[in-house]
Amino acid sequence: QDIEDEKFDFDFSLVYFTKESLETVKAAIENVSEVKNAVVGPFEIKLDESAKQAAQEEKEKKEAEEKAAKAAKSSENNAAKAATKAEAAPAKNKKTTATAKKAAKPAVGRTVRVDIEKLDVLMNLVSELIIAKNGLVSISSSESDTRNDTGFNEQIEYLESVTTNLHESVMKVRMVPIESVFSRFPRMIRDLTKKLNKKMTLHMTGEETELDRTVIDEIGDPLQHLLRNAADHGLESNEERVALGKEEVGNIYLDAYQDGNNVNIEVRDDGGGINIEKVKNKAISSGTITPEQAENMTDKEVIDLLFRPSFSTAEKITDVSGRGVGLDVVKTKIEELGGNIECKSVLGEGSSFIIRLPLTLAIIQALMVELGTEKYAIPLGNIQTIEDVLISDVKYVQTKEVINLRGTVIPLIRLDQILDVEPVENDSENLTVVIVKKGDKLAGLVVDNLIGQQEIVIKSIGNYINCSKMIGGATILGDGEIALILEVNSLV
Repeated sequence: QDIEDEKFDFDFSLVYFTKESLETVKAAIENVSEVKNAVVGPFEIKLDESAKQAAQEEKEKKEAEEKAAKAAKSSENNAAKAATKAEAAPAKNKKTTATAKKAAKPAVGRTVRVDIEKLDVLMNLVSELIIAKNGLVSISSSESDTRNDTGFNEQIEYLESVTTNLHESVMKVRMVPIESVFSRFPRMIRDLTKKLNKKMTLHMTGEETELDRTVIDEIGDPLQHLLRNAADHGLESNEERVALGKEEVGNIYLDAYQDGNNVNIEVRDDGGGINIEKVKNKAISSGTITPEQAENMTDKEVIDLLFRPSFSTAEKITDVSGRGVGLDVVKTKIEELGGNIECKSVLGEGSSFIIRLPLTLAIIQALMVELGTEKYAIPLGNIQTIEDVLISDVKYVQTKEVINLRGTVIPLIRLDQILDVEPVENDSENLTVVIVKKGDKLAGLVVDNLIGQQEIVIKSIGNYINCSKMIGGATILGDGEIALILEVNSLV
């Protein structure tokens, strides 16, 4: 903890026993990116004469005490005296302990360390409780015609409030401040200042923002990659900054803040920004896009090319960035956590990468919809509005269906075609469209029917089925049916 909090100057020493060779130990320590170099050697305790004498006296004293204890055992009288002494001693100590406790009380943090697996079990039990509650709700609604039992409905409402409160408290137990991840970055930026010979400062805000433990464990590497990119690609050299009339010291900003049901983490820099033309040319030369496609692409679509697998604009690979690990790895990792990432950039002013992560991963509010005979869940956090659209209002732009909703052109996604669902005969002139949002992008998901809002438990499908990225998991409904959860970030 002291090392993590940097409670030392520029070095620290460790003494430990090991059967490994010096080379193995040295290699293991220097493998840590924050360690500049390690000096490893055998440790010998050197005692001067006075220390040797003190050690000898201590040894003799111990031997004498042991003899005295043996003698005391054989004498019953001595044993009784010893017992009285022993009883008196704690009584004397009690007072001091009590006083010490009294004085130290404000400083003690009321925390308990709990194994994350135990929390997972607790979370799973809460999930099962919610499934049971959903079952009762579905029974009560289906039998509402035949029975009107007020007490039964009251009990269900009570169970609903208990499960919601229990879920919230379990989630709070799992929450950890993001500071534990942020704390390792200032040292990394200081090292990069020396390595790249660029003057830069890291500004951090929102370290107290809390996130689920599973997210905290996984988010460190993507953030490290984005910060290294900002330092290496984003910021110009000291001379270039001065020539452009900027401050010589470059600024990198790392901000975390809560936004509704999400936590946003932003990595910004005041460097040169992304050169759109350079990215286009690189994409054309590597065969990612054709020159015709490049002409029709918006700036945002060009920036999104940076997240394609093995796409890099680095001229030469360094150990700082462009390590053969592109932004696609960052994007994949964040989407695995149920979040999304987007990039904004202004040439000459800097770039900004915004990561949006859900606060809770296990239990969410969702809108249940029907497609044909199948049921699907769409997370409520992604939904903007639900619209009833006339079929005659659907227009075509570049052979793709779009609607004009209050001055905004929104592309339509036919879920039944993407998910290969048997279409149902529908003579209606209207389409039910769920408008979903991912960052600044909007899309309309066409569904057959709306069931309603429900609290659902996300169950992982696991490795049994080679699952499409469009499916984020499954949930068990009150009547025992299984509904798949749509991954809106992959669809939009």
